[in-house]
Amino acid sequence: MRFDRRHRSRPAVLGIMILAVLAGCKDEVGADRTPKPVPLGPPLANRVDTQNVILISVDTLRADHLACYGHEFVRSPAIDGLAAEGMLFTQHVGAAPTTLPSHTSLMTGTYPHTHGIPKQAYVVHPDNVMLAEMLKDAGFVTGAFIGAFPLDASFGFDQGFEHFDARFDLEKEDTVRDQAQRRAEAITDSVIDWLDSRQPAPDERLFLFIHYFDVHWPYDAPPPHRGMYRRDSLSVGTTMEDIRRVQDLLREPATHDEGLKYARALDAEYCAEITYCDYHIDRLFRALRNRRLYDNSLIVLTSDHGETQHEHENVFNHGWSVYDTEIHIPLILRFPGGRFGGRREDRLCSNVDVAPTILHLLNLPGHDGLEGESFAGLIDAPLPPRDPVFAEATQPWTLPQFNDPDWRNQTKYQCARTDRYKYVARLGDGRSEFYDLQRDPAEQVNLLVSAQPYDRAVFERMSRLLDEWRAGARPFPSRELQEDDTREKLKRLGYVEDNDNQGPRQ
Repeated sequence: MRFDRRHRSRPAVLGIMILAVLAGCKDEVGADRTPKPVPLGPPLANRVDTQNVILISVDTLRADHLACYGHEFVRSPAIDGLAAEGMLFTQHVGAAPTTLPSHTSLMTGTYPHTHGIPKQAYVVHPDNVMLAEMLKDAGFVTGAFIGAFPLDASFGFDQGFEHFDARFDLEKEDTVRDQAQRRAEAITDSVIDWLDSRQPAPDERLFLFIHYFDVHWPYDAPPPHRGMYRRDSLSVGTTMEDIRRVQDLLREPATHDEGLKYARALDAEYCAEITYCDYHIDRLFRALRNRRLYDNSLIVLTSDHGETQHEHENVFNHGWSVYDTEIHIPLILRFPGGRFGGRREDRLCSNVDVAPTILHLLNLPGHDGLEGESFAGLIDAPLPPRDPVFAEATQPWTLPQFNDPDWRNQTKYQCARTDRYKYVARLGDGRSEFYDLQRDPAEQVNLLVSAQPYDRAVFERMSRLLDEWRAGARPFPSRELQEDDTREKLKRLGYVEDNDNQGPRQ
């Protein structure tokens, strides 16, 4: 099995890559990291013939803000309908609470401290094996439709995609967004236009990755969705400046209660973004049905991370923590013909498991560099409990105690999580936390400092496993793009160093 790379334009770069492959792709300590094919599990008795794979990511979407996950008032009929026809995973965890690191984990089946992307603006090393590359190598036509600049081709996220559509029209408009992104309407239009512009072969197989960014801040869904869930008369808008003002109110004890009122207004606008995005996901599904691409496809809908609102110190933000507000994300698989529809699976999984699961469902091999585990066997029988999954924060960035020279995220918040417990540690300042998610799903009672009893053996095991996982960091080398235009675009999206000053007080 070979892993084909997307073509590079400069012959010198291509020559270097060829030499690297011939040399065995050795890392900085000389270990051979050339991927070797491996089976991902036993053959599946109930495997469904699948013509196409459609992977949809709704950026910044918390699992608990969808109706199918139990939200009280958010309307998300398209996503809920997909869940009714598919398999919904209640315990799905993102590997990082930031767009590029988490999406790279989704596509590589590896954790950030292996694929080497610690935060936004870094370039994915070409020796990472992306899902698009593996499916292209298996004969799929690969296409991506990107909603925002953090997944731009300049960061190497286009590896394996023959068609990579990353046009960001909102940066050209005089709007409150003024950011390098585009709305869900434009994303769905681009997918439909591309499908209609082609003359596919009868036996063609498609892999489409579709990235919606609207749920990300600022929360300014266009009319008629903007304000649809508001029940207040507060003078809080939907710009980044409005979010900053609410952050300041929530961080000060004297104004915290007042800030909660405004926080509920921002949450209502966040929910409106979800319903707006869902409307255009429904348009996508109708277009797929009309083109006979819906019922013969494996459709996977997920997110990269969530958004802490007012529940923890990282208010209306993401990247600083590994609380479930930032790493508990939706995962829905809709199989061809609606097989296995309506099932809810409580087995723990991570977004590093998604790529190996897709490959396993397609009866394709994986490779020995994958850290995720296929859960495709659930279509045949219950699987044993999953060992803990891990996640790591990507901020703060400018403070020296949180910037380990060997791996930039090594001293930031990291966690080991099971379906019931979570152990959190931050080496940079010695903080550690242990939560019983069954009794305390909001993660408000740190059992290590409370008077409540806890299972000491479970804590010690999870602490040891997190230490072992942390010690296994071996990132591919990556460089950060420092161009002024790149930094300005990410700054307007709320990223890069300036955003560190908006995080929790130290």
